[in-house]
Amino acid sequence: MSTVRPSRAHAKRVQVQNGRRRTISRSLGLGVAVISLMLLIVIVTSGLSLLPKLLLSVALLVVSGEILSMLVASQRLFYGIYMFRTKLGLNAMERLAKRAPWFWNGLADWGLVMGFGLLSLVLFRKSVSKRMVAFGTASIVVLLLFVLPNLGLGLNFVDIPQITSHIQSTTAQAPAGLDYLAYAMYALSVLGGFTAYIIFSLLYNAASIIYALLIALVTSFTPHPNYSGLGQSIPGVAPIIPGITIPLFAGILSLALLLIVHEFSHGILARISKVRITSSGGLLFGVIPIGAFVEPDEKRIEKLKVQAQNRISAAGVASNMLLSVIFFLFMLLFIYFVMPYVQKPYVYIVATVPNSPANSIISPGSVVLKWNGYNISTLSDFKVAAANDISGAHVSIVTNNGSYTLTANSTGKVGVFVNQGAETTGGILGHILTFIYSFFALSFLLNFLVAVVNYLPIPSFDGWRVFNSSIKNKKIVLAISVIVVVSLLVNILPWIWLG
Repeated sequence: MSTVRPSRAHAKRVQVQNGRRRTISRSLGLGVAVISLMLLIVIVTSGLSLLPKLLLSVALLVVSGEILSMLVASQRLFYGIYMFRTKLGLNAMERLAKRAPWFWNGLADWGLVMGFGLLSLVLFRKSVSKRMVAFGTASIVVLLLFVLPNLGLGLNFVDIPQITSHIQSTTAQAPAGLDYLAYAMYALSVLGGFTAYIIFSLLYNAASIIYALLIALVTSFTPHPNYSGLGQSIPGVAPIIPGITIPLFAGILSLALLLIVHEFSHGILARISKVRITSSGGLLFGVIPIGAFVEPDEKRIEKLKVQAQNRISAAGVASNMLLSVIFFLFMLLFIYFVMPYVQKPYVYIVATVPNSPANSIISPGSVVLKWNGYNISTLSDFKVAAANDISGAHVSIVTNNGSYTLTANSTGKVGVFVNQGAETTGGILGHILTFIYSFFALSFLLNFLVAVVNYLPIPSFDGWRVFNSSIKNKKIVLAISVIVVVSLLVNILPWIWLG
């Protein structure tokens, strides 16, 4: 019995045909991606309300994701969500790991201290130097005092009224006297880093939500039910969706950059520890990037010393935190040296407080032109003009939708939430510079949020790995994790009555 071996020519023809099929599939995939992106632009720029936009966008991304997952031979995970693997980037990780291991190790140690503050002296006493603890703690103080107060500049590009209207109102109407809660959070952050900061924030907001729910429940059986607390509750968890809650192109670019930097950093620290990286890749929903990954040899990582494991885990959040600071500086340069020439600022009404003098009188979205005779163009102007408002005073307000005279309530307020807006001038160049500014501001905001949230001790988060490797008592780790997860679920509840 004889066998027939395929000739080399035949094998080459098969290889060429397979190559052509891959080229055709990739070309078709690119076409589907472009068409999907164009349709997404049409949807998000239409005059539809938020819910129809969201539903149509999700439907489009599901369909395009299903098609793309077949054309690019990717791993389908769920409707419209797929993962693709590649060898691209592995050589770059290798070169960066060899070129400056001291920098990457130092960056990871800095990330650990930023995450755990002075507690690092206990958790990482054998691996992180006291000098790094001092530097990291000083970095926390600088971020708390100078960077965090400017997160609102990034929030200007986030369109979630249920959250941003409340947050931005604190910018315009800062409370008088000492803010003891803020000082307590600063002290807690120095002691326990941004892990303590985010956990305390979630717990505090969850407690406020539970209190509002209890008040509403108890008073619902009385002649005068009190539901005002529910209306003022702020969800602690919010969707970040390019084209829906953040600008489409600047949002996609910001998300893609932060995901790539985050995962690349994990890969670089893994290679410094001689851990093999089998592949890297991305996770997409349609044409929207929602995740990235590197695939190291997990068994090899488990055999490493705790110090090396922690550095690999902290590398991503450290890089995102550093990137946040860099984009913060870029954003400030644009604010002071570029944007005054391409934007005309204005102040507008985001929302009104229920049962306040302005409620149902001034329409949300109205631009404030004058307040008590003062011309208004910035939040600083508004603060100066509203500083003299006292209980019972007549407040004159001129907007683009009409003029009003309201009587201030017992707190000296008329009950408006205001925000800073800007009208772009300067033609095409003005719009290009505004896009760059929005990219800087969103990158500053999103990198910070991703870094801080990743410190949480939740399974699959970077913080979970650090907690597990650094705390021997696993019951403590589990207890903290359960508390955090429950508080996260409570923080989602306000979407039920605010959404």
